[in-house]
Parts: sequence; structure tokens; C-alpha cells
Amino acid sequence: MRYRGEITVFLSLTILCVMSLMLGLLESARTAGARLYLRMASDSAVSSVMSYYNRNLWDRYQLLFLEYDSEAAIQETFGRYLDFYLEQTNMYPARREKVSLSGVLRMTDENGRWLEEEIADYMKYRVPELFASGSGLLKEAEQVKKAGDFRNLYDSCRKSGRAVRRLEKAAREVENSLLEMETCKNLFSNAASDESASALKRSARKLKKEFQDFPKLVEQFEQEIRRLEKENEESGFKTVEDETAAETLGQEISACGEVVKSAKEHLQRYREAETQVERNLKLLEEACGYLEMKPDPDEEDDVDWDAISQCADEMEIPESENSELKDAKKVAALERLEELFDKELFEQLLPAGTEVSGRAVSLNGIPSVGKHETGSENTGSGAMGILETAEKELLVSKYIPLYFGSFTDGTGEADVALDYEMEYLLSGKKSDRENLKEAVNKVLMLRGSMNLLYLLNSPDKKAEAEALAAAVTAGIIPAQMAVSFLILTLWAFGEAVLDVKTLLAGGRVSFWKTDATWKTGLSGLLDQSFLGETAESGQDGRNYTEYLSCMMFFMDRGVRNFRMMDLIQWNIRMGQADFSVASCAYQIEIEAEVMQKHMFFQKEEYRGTVHAAGSY
Repeated sequence: MRYRGEITVFLSLTILCVMSLMLGLLESARTAGARLYLRMASDSAVSSVMSYYNRNLWDRYQLLFLEYDSEAAIQETFGRYLDFYLEQTNMYPARREKVSLSGVLRMTDENGRWLEEEIADYMKYRVPELFASGSGLLKEAEQVKKAGDFRNLYDSCRKSGRAVRRLEKAAREVENSLLEMETCKNLFSNAASDESASALKRSARKLKKEFQDFPKLVEQFEQEIRRLEKENEESGFKTVEDETAAETLGQEISACGEVVKSAKEHLQRYREAETQVERNLKLLEEACGYLEMKPDPDEEDDVDWDAISQCADEMEIPESENSELKDAKKVAALERLEELFDKELFEQLLPAGTEVSGRAVSLNGIPSVGKHETGSENTGSGAMGILETAEKELLVSKYIPLYFGSFTDGTGEADVALDYEMEYLLSGKKSDRENLKEAVNKVLMLRGSMNLLYLLNSPDKKAEAEALAAAVTAGIIPAQMAVSFLILTLWAFGEAVLDVKTLLAGGRVSFWKTDATWKTGLSGLLDQSFLGETAESGQDGRNYTEYLSCMMFFMDRGVRNFRMMDLIQWNIRMGQADFSVASCAYQIEIEAEVMQKHMFFQKEEYRGTVHAAGSY
């Protein structure tokens, strides 16, 4: 019997095709599974790497950052965890070929952006507490920005007002010199009439000195005019957005312009008088020559008294305007007040018995040195970007007082490099004393600016200042309005002194002044009795730490962030000497090359690449 094999061959070929298809589909599924397995393995490995966050940094500041010795150490750690998965016996045979670190976002990158991100992520968990304790802080921080307009106005009024006062004083000295010339000239004429050589010599010496000093006084007057013009010109370049500040600045610039105009008219008269004074000096020298030409020094009858009298009669003393001050005591008090405010008030602002911390650090090699890039950060665009930035800034501003101390928090902690940390964030100096001094001065200027705003909106107090200005100006030049602005700035500064004393004593001061919360009277300001007043704290208002937070809200973010890193690095090094914020990663990106094998193909190994990223 003859057998045929067509069916067998057909079925064999069919089975081979079916099996190839099935094994191909199985290998395809296995390959897809291998990719997922590698993805899972790499994600798990990078998560294991990120678990090596610095515990000291977390325990102290609630910040999660991966501290690493080198990029090679990260690659090695990642590879070790990845190998654990690759070495398992399963359907996904593979071996690690190479691991490379493709990207690292460090704490110091982008002006400390990732430090802000970590702070914001942590503070969001404290949002209820945040807004319960910080209601109104964002609004008042906006007013700190507005206070910048009044700071410009404050500086302008004070500088220009003092320039006007110096100008008026110089004019008064010129006018007094003319009056003194008139007096000495009358004495000289009387001595010539009485033919008294000794009296003539005495009056001649005084008169000669006045004639010789007069050009110097006129030159000083002209210099003061130029100084006031310069101050007024600089005031014109200042930009203010607030309507009240802009209006007042315009009035102050206009008033100083009128003062300059009037002063130049007086200068023209003084220049003409200078010519006459030069002629008078020649006549005086001629008259003295007659006295010296007598044959016998002991005989006054030999003097040509007629010639001397004629010289005296030919002298013409320019007429002087009235330069008498209406209230010399108030003028002297105002000058003493200006001298007081020119001095350093730091020690007087501190509570009695306060011992300032003597701690200091070295600024060499700290993160903030040479790292900050102004204007390089991306703050977002559009309304959403602005809102996100404002929210983040609020979260950071509330985080800072929680983890960084200030003057009112007490001193003496052993595990901090500086006691006054918030002051360092504002000032960036190497010692607690320097940081506190600069921070206090900034708060003082802030309070002075806001107090000036109150005074400008108080008709009664403006009237008091104008009355005092009228009493301390001589009326030679129209300086009353400019001087009244100066008095308002001094008054605002005097009240600010009491405000800062209250804040440093642990009290609270309302951001906006009212008639009820204003403490300093103009009389107490002039006699400086306000310095002896005891700092009183109200129930409302902000404390010293909150004032610092308001000011930091609008400081350069990069500068603030790097100074935070300075403090973090100094303090963590108290327990970990080799800590460095430059080696703290917020996010890492790793690329691994893996050699894989097929299970159902006889092909050689094939190369696969997997990317993994981990962040906090």
C-alpha cells in the first residue's frame, strides 16, 4: 500500500507558521512587558536614590533635598538599585551597560527657585494656620511698596529743606555782614570826627575784616544756591505713583524753585554790593594811610583828619534787609534736632539693658557670594503667573519667621551661626550687630515714610508745621513752605523713633497712624523730650518680625533666597561639617543603557535606553 504525505507536510507547515505567529506575539508581549519592567525598575531605583534626602535638613527646616558627594555617586547608587531588578530570574533578562546623569536641579539653581518650591509645598499644609495668623499681611506688604513713594518724598523734602535752611543761613550771614559794616563805618566816622587815633584803629580793623570777608560770604551764598538747584533737579527725576506723594513732591519742587529764583535776585544785589565793598576797602586803606603818614606817632594833631573824614563820608554801605529771626530759641531747637537725627540713634532705640549679640561669621565661600544673577528668574506671565508668584511669595514670607530668628525672638541658641537671622536676610552683613543696625534703620525709614503720609493728610498738624516754619525763617527769601516740609519730615522721623522703640521692645505698631495712635507733639519734638518717653504697645498693629517680613516681601528674591541658603548651610554645619547647599539636588534625571535578550529569538542582545526622573 502506497502512502501519501501531502496532508502531513501541509499540516507541518501550518503548525510551523502558527507556532511562529504565536511565539512572535508572545515575544512582542514579552518585549512590551520588558519595557514596562525596566520603567518600573528605573522609577523604583530613582525613588530609592531620592530617599537619601538629608535628614538634618528635613528635621530642622522641613526641606527635602538629596545631598550627594558627586554625580558618580548618584549614578552608582542608581545602578545598584537597578541591578537588583535586572538580576532577578524572570522573563525579562537584561544587564546594565551604562548609567549617566542627564540633569540635576540644585537648590542654588535659578536664583533659588527650587528652594522656594520646597518651601511653598511644605507651607501649603499649614495654609489654615498661615491665613489665620497672616490676614492682611499681603495687603500691608503692598503698602510697603507704596511706602517707597513716600520714601522718595521723605528723602527729597529732607534734603531740599536742609539745603533751603543752609541757603537762608548763608543769606542771613551776608545781611548781618552788611549791618556790621554799617555799624563799624559809623564808629569809624565818629572816631574821625573825634580825631581819636586809637578808636579809629580799632574800628578800622573791624571794618577791614568785614570788607575782606564779604566776598567769601557771597561766594558761600552762591554755592548754597547751586546745591539747592542740584537737590531740586534730582527731586524732579524721582518717580512717584501715589497721588498724595506726587502732589506734595510737586509743591516742594515748586517752592524750592521759587526760593532759588529769589536767591538769585539777592545774589545779583550782593554782587553789586561786592563792587561797592571793594571800593570801600580802598577808601579805608587810603584813610589808614593818612593815619600812618603822620610825622610824630605820639602827636595826633599832625594827622590829616579832614582827609580821613572825607574817605569815611565817601564810603557807601549797601543797604541791608532785616535778617532777624522771629524766634531764635525755636531756631536753635530745630538745629539741635537736625544734629540729633544726623547722629547714629541705634543705641537709643534698643530697650534699656539690652545686650546685642556679638556673633559674627565669615562671608568667604558662602552660597550668596557671586552666585546671584539679577533678573534671570522666570516669574511667570499674565494674571495667573502674577497670582502664583504672589501666593508663593506669601508662603515664603510666612515660612521665614517660623524657621529663622530675629532680635525679638531672644538670643543665645547654641546651634545657630547668627542670632539675628531675619536681619541677616535683609542686610547680609557678617555680624549680628551690623545686621541689626541696618535692619533697624530700614524699619525706621519705613515708619518715617508712613508717618509722613499721615502728617500730609492731617490739616491740623500741617498748620502747626507751617506756623513753626514761619517762626524759624527770617523772611529774606520765600523759604517758609520748603522749611515746613522739612519740619514735617523731622516730625515723622521723631514719631518713627518711638515706633521702632516700641517694636524692639516687643510691642506692636499700627501700620496706619491715626489721631489716637499719634504720640509725638511738635513741642516735645523740639525739646527732644520725646526721647524719654516709654514705648507703649497697642493691641492692634504689627510686631517687629512682621515688619521685617513685609520688607522682605518686596526685596530681590534671588538675594533673599541665597541668604537663606547661607543661614541653612551655616546652621546645618553645626552638626554636619561637610554640608553644602551646592550639593543638594531637588530633581535628578538619569539615563540608563541596558542590554536585553530575546527569549524566543536567536538574535544577539539588543540595546535599550530608559529615562527616569525623580524630584521632591
